Amino acid sequence: MFDLSSARFAFLDLETTGLSPWFGDRICEVGIVLTEGKRIKQQVQTLVNPERPLSIGAASTNGLTDEELATAPKFANVANVLVEWLRGTVVVCHNAQFDVQFLDSEFRRLGREIQIPNLVDTLMLAREYFDLPSYSLHSIAEVFHVPMTTEHRALDDAHTARGIFFSMMEEMKQLNKPLDEYIGIYNSPVWPNDGIQLPTELGEAIYGNRRMFIRYVNGEGEETQRWITPKQVMGLSDYVYLKAHCHLRNAERNFRLDRIIEVKVEG
Repeated sequence: MFDLSSARFAFLDLETTGLSPWFGDRICEVGIVLTEGKRIKQQVQTLVNPERPLSIGAASTNGLTDEELATAPKFANVANVLVEWLRGTVVVCHNAQFDVQFLDSEFRRLGREIQIPNLVDTLMLAREYFDLPSYSLHSIAEVFHVPMTTEHRALDDAHTARGIFFSMMEEMKQLNKPLDEYIGIYNSPVWPNDGIQLPTELGEAIYGNRRMFIRYVNGEGEETQRWITPKQVMGLSDYVYLKAHCHLRNAERNFRLDRIIEVKVEG
């Protein structure tokens, strides 16, 4: 049985070139905060050469550039040390299935499997035990007064995940549940049977059934701004798309998700 005050945790966050490993997107940054109970023992941040360009959407979110990633080690060169960092820990992620599907994909490229026997998803915890207006990492951090940066970088978000995890555990003390009850076993993600995993904020915006304002860059590099009403997320031949009613054109359109550089939900 795990003891919250002494268990070894690895708070993990990844930055990626886009939204879907099934369409070739790769990990481009790893951030891990290793703790014993709440006490930080080590923090790790490494850029990873993804061997492909960042999507427009990813670059606008994380601020990374293809130039700085080109000189970083490839995933094959960080895989072994990553396994060692995670070994014997309870791995904690926010929206774990999104991140872990990328780890799974990277290790499969190497003909290997990643084993995560003890996994906690702070997104699932928050949705099950707290009634919140939004379950994005930064929105939960605001509710629990967890310090955070405005940057979407791996180590910063790993620190934020640590903060919200222990804040939620404190709030849930009265449930008298052992830590073990919040731990799930990772199973290799399957697509499309499990649905298309999206980052929390984007998923909430799309599945909220409300009009959205988006900034979108088309295949020719031209940016437009428009209001849309989402209808369906779907994988087509080349990538993941959002089918939506476009109020600018008053017609149904498909928007490639990794070309959306800003989303605001009405109301």
